[in-house]
Amino acid sequence: MAAVLTLAGCSETATTGGSPDNAATTTTIDDSIGASFSGGSAGAATGGKTIKVGLINQEGGTVSDPEVSAAIQAAFSYVNEKQSGIKGATLQLEVCKIGSSEEEAQQCAQRFLNDPSISVVMQGGLNVGTQAVHQTINGKKPTLVTLANPGTDTTAAGTYTLNPNVLASIPGMLTYVKSKGYKNLVVVSSDDPGDLQIAQYAKQTYEAAGLHVTNLTFPQSSTDLTSTFTSAVNQKADAIMPLVATTSGCTAAALALQQLGASTPIIGTSLCATDDLHKTLGDFPKWSFEANTLLQYADDPTGQMSFYKAVMAKYAPGSQIGIGAPAAFGAAFALAKVLNTIGPDAVTPDSVAKGLAGYTDGVLLGTPKVKFGSVEGSPALSGIADRFYTYEGNDHWTATDWANLPR
Repeated sequence: MAAVLTLAGCSETATTGGSPDNAATTTTIDDSIGASFSGGSAGAATGGKTIKVGLINQEGGTVSDPEVSAAIQAAFSYVNEKQSGIKGATLQLEVCKIGSSEEEAQQCAQRFLNDPSISVVMQGGLNVGTQAVHQTINGKKPTLVTLANPGTDTTAAGTYTLNPNVLASIPGMLTYVKSKGYKNLVVVSSDDPGDLQIAQYAKQTYEAAGLHVTNLTFPQSSTDLTSTFTSAVNQKADAIMPLVATTSGCTAAALALQQLGASTPIIGTSLCATDDLHKTLGDFPKWSFEANTLLQYADDPTGQMSFYKAVMAKYAPGSQIGIGAPAAFGAAFALAKVLNTIGPDAVTPDSVAKGLAGYTDGVLLGTPKVKFGSVEGSPALSGIADRFYTYEGNDHWTATDWANLPR
């Protein structure tokens, strides 16, 4: 982390619209941070060679994460323009979108598997299709996952998942609730199959640690969660955990809890800490937010968040910079660093797989250290590091340090 602040580089000013109205809007692109995390050097890509990267992302359906592709494209555009691409070669993103079916995911995976110009596939935080992706690619090309999902994202051959997301962060939440002395929890999730898997995993993990857990669900399409959270509050638990991460789900949960005036501590995910939620409620809810990336609204002495906001403002103006975007942005830079280590003329599925497997540096906006294979039973995960941000009101956040770093 210290190296990020000491490298010399050029700077330019950009304006971002990604913060709430009461936050600073002008940030500076510090190219020394870009160089530290991309492994590149000052200058523009010469364009003599192109390195194509496939991205399978969920966009256009009920669950849609367009911020993932926007963040990766912004990162690639910045690296191409300011960090010499990959030693002069130009990074090119090819996006294949999944609406809502396993069949679409299979088609995307087959498309990239059959394309000899693509040596590595990135995957967004899919709500559906992960099993089809991994079964189709089957380790023949490395798959870099930006946000972990239940199941094969953590175990599939040739898969490298940089951000543990909610599923793999459940142990981190356990560490946090035990530090608070909580013994009774209520976990709230939608009835979507993926969300139910995460909720069940949470229940099993917490109960194995001696806690009492009640799981409550609501229909995935519901926008009024008052009755569900009324039931949650009536449990008189030590804390309530809304396992929601979409804009609509986070907003519905926060509005319901605001209406109820609940005093029970709320532990959510930082994927809910977005401008949309702030604008709807008029402020952030006073929750504790589990985070696998730096929080865009809290102070960041490393300068990474300011760098991120400025790059997004310039290369993806108007895009969502919360939810899955920070993890995707960090993954894009990690991939660039691996590719720079390999060199553009030696990029193959095998060389990229070896490069990712051996990657132990930090992730931009994320954990300061990763190590694939460090999580027992989940060889595709790079770790389960996380931290917690608690909103106290009046634009004031408190934060824990990173916990559960790989050894």
